[in-house]
Amino acid sequence: MFLISLIMSCKKREPQEYRTFYRAINGKDTALLIIGTNKERFFGNYQIYHGSRAIKDSGVVDGEISGDTLRGKFKYRTYGGGVTTIPVIFLKHNDKLITGKGVPITLFGLIHFSPEYPIDFKNPEFVFSKINKNDLDKSEYQTKSSLEQN
Repeated sequence: MFLISLIMSCKKREPQEYRTFYRAINGKDTALLIIGTNKERFFGNYQIYHGSRAIKDSGVVDGEISGDTLRGKFKYRTYGGGVTTIPVIFLKHNDKLITGKGVPITLFGLIHFSPEYPIDFKNPEFVFSKINKNDLDKSEYQTKSSLEQN
């Protein structure tokens, strides 16, 4: 009996079990964020719908975690079809993720926020709340499926 319990407890969890699902709404825009984390890094998928389901920016996020701050990049395909990379920063606060704004710069081919200007979290574009995977409504079904593929 002990051996069976030991084997069952050692069963590996699927990567999806480590993901956290977030949704944010700002006016007519909706953003979905699915991220996985470890001690020092985060990674996942990010989609922003601009006004309707037909216009979206969709891609991957990854970066570093420092205390309550997630700082990284968002590499995405715009609704116009081009691929763009921008810096992103999120502040963890009361089980929410708040997007920050800064001045993006490129140095040696790497894009990030300029350290000369402070990051502004006071007027965020999105404030993400945790949701359950099952809370994604049917109109977001394609979103959920495409986000989970990466």
